Amino acid sequence: MCEMNKVDFPNDNRPPVRSSDPAVRKAAQHAREQMAHQGVKPSPSRRQPVRKAAPAKSKARKAASPKTKQNRSRVIPLMLLFLAAISIMVVYKFFAFLTDEANKVKLEVTTEVAYPVALGNFFTEDPAFPDMVSCNLDFATVNYAVPQDIYFTITMYYRNYPCTLHIVDTTAPAAEAVPQTLFSVDEVPAAADCITGITDATGVTVEWASEPDISGGGELTFDAVLTDQCGNVTTIPVPFSVTKDTTAPVIEGTKDIEGYCDDPITYKDGVTVTDNYDENPTLTIDNTAVDIYSAGEYTVTYTATDFSGNSSSAEITVTLEEKPSTYVEPEVVEAAALEILEQITEPGMSDMEIALQICYWCRYNINYTEKADVTSQTRAAYDGLVNRAGTCYTIAYAAKALYDAAGIENMIVKREPYTYSPHYWNYICIDGQWYHCDSTPRHEYSSYFFMYTTDELKAIWLNGWNGYKFDEEKYPESATESVQDMINYSKHTIKDD
Repeated sequence: MCEMNKVDFPNDNRPPVRSSDPAVRKAAQHAREQMAHQGVKPSPSRRQPVRKAAPAKSKARKAASPKTKQNRSRVIPLMLLFLAAISIMVVYKFFAFLTDEANKVKLEVTTEVAYPVALGNFFTEDPAFPDMVSCNLDFATVNYAVPQDIYFTITMYYRNYPCTLHIVDTTAPAAEAVPQTLFSVDEVPAAADCITGITDATGVTVEWASEPDISGGGELTFDAVLTDQCGNVTTIPVPFSVTKDTTAPVIEGTKDIEGYCDDPITYKDGVTVTDNYDENPTLTIDNTAVDIYSAGEYTVTYTATDFSGNSSSAEITVTLEEKPSTYVEPEVVEAAALEILEQITEPGMSDMEIALQICYWCRYNINYTEKADVTSQTRAAYDGLVNRAGTCYTIAYAAKALYDAAGIENMIVKREPYTYSPHYWNYICIDGQWYHCDSTPRHEYSSYFFMYTTDELKAIWLNGWNGYKFDEEKYPESATESVQDMINYSKHTIKDD
């Protein structure tokens, strides 16, 4: 059998076959050059010892081909570039995270006074890692009632953020007006007294925008200005209802006085002053012209003035005479009156009941006579209380002494004008109302007149005539409602309801 020529294959482990044919050798050489050009290692010769094949193989591994070196030179930069890209991305993500977290911090927060805040108010949203956030300010200890700026630091992820808390007051005070009702002469109250219900976080001052002028009266409005400590201002209009009083007080009950030298004179006895607005107008009495030690006639002037400055006046004549020899001191008359009063009254009686007992006692315990000592009022009262006899003058002044002792306001009324003789009776005030009382005995009339109104007194006709004419302007106005149905004249008691 003839021997075949063989060609080296990259994957054939068989050794190359030598041939004497030049064409075959040339073909084999060409094949080896192609394999070397493509980087294919030639197969070892079968004729070489197996032992020596290993070193040749190891040497082949160490000697890398140009293509392998080229591939390696491309991979390494790519790997480095990839690692650099990853690092840059991680760093970018980290700094982006820190930036996003930093943007959550509010470096300044403003709050109104009295409205507390907390650390959370300085974040737009919760941080990713709250445990890595701290603050050097205790918000619970801040005085939120005082406008101020507070500087502090928030530490987040080991970075410090300087922050400011602004506590401000931009809210104006709130309040309500207190309407005022005054007279044109009154003092204008302070603005603070005309405002109520003030609410504000700080202290508030209240002043008038301009000083109110109420002298002209009328329905007026004045502005009260409220200013808090931060300069916030509120203006509140305050309504004023102002009365301008032009009416003078009215003086009633003045009358001429007759007395004795060196005796006290009661100028205000029975005198009243009323006013349309002033409940307590002042009454002054000018008696400087009176010389109580010398007999004569003197003029006394009464002047009443209300709080608006309106005034009126009245004049009386005081006639003084030398004290008669029969004169009785007032203390003696008062002692006699108190003794009788104790006998005819009981504790717990009303003024009306006491007055009825006085009127009844005088009617049936003082004998009427045609003549009496009228030299003095105290003599007349003494004759009635002690001697138990006298004229209407005696009876009236005896009753007056008893009313005085009982503390019942009263005065003497005199008939005038008169034709034949004057007449005297009592005028008493019970529960603020004035009534007429007369204890003088009358022909064909065995009773007495107790607590009559002026109209009822004018309606009394005995023996064809009425003896109760008097100058009503000199005395307080009489009651208008009758109380006669309350009186039991026969038993001298007040009827039960």
